[in-house]
Amino acid sequence: MEKIIDLLSRISALYNIPQWIVNSGAVAIVVILIASPFVVRYLMQPKYYKFREMILFKVLWRWKYKKGEVIGLWCYCPKCQAMLMVDDENCRSEENLQNKLTFFICHECGGNELGRVVGGDRRYVLSLVKRDIWRHIRDGSYNEVSSATKGALELYTSLETQEEVSQKMAEPCGDGEVSTPENENNAQEVEACDTKAEEVKKDGI
Repeated sequence: MEKIIDLLSRISALYNIPQWIVNSGAVAIVVILIASPFVVRYLMQPKYYKFREMILFKVLWRWKYKKGEVIGLWCYCPKCQAMLMVDDENCRSEENLQNKLTFFICHECGGNELGRVVGGDRRYVLSLVKRDIWRHIRDGSYNEVSSATKGALELYTSLETQEEVSQKMAEPCGDGEVSTPENENNAQEVEACDTKAEEVKKDGI
């Protein structure tokens, strides 16, 4: 370390360059040398590595890549983005493929069923999803699927926001009534009528 500092000081004195500029340049060179392998690895990645999510069977699927393989594949709620629970218990007792059902359930959204797949258990479903992922990669349609997925998630988010606003507007008022735009308009009309009635009374007096 002392040799490096001494070398930087000699360079600064030899070329009449401020010491802080020489030190900054040395640090920048070290950072570039360390980061270059990671940058090269990122640039050498296949373009389809950006394809990491899609909606299938009415649920959102996300995954990663490692050495050209799909890993970490699992399903998520397209509304709240929470991980889903997969129920495939009946696949163990049923022998008929048409009776084998796998359900996708979101506990964050009230434990509701979001979708189902007929024909097998969770391993069967994961194999179907992987096959569809590689199909889009092979035929080059993964960019369109990514765009469609992004648009669908934005739509889900906007609908969820509208539902929350509607629920807030429908919350009970202090007297137990529901606060809605119609009720607010009715209240304004009642107030206007009361005002007119008071004016009529005053005129009559």
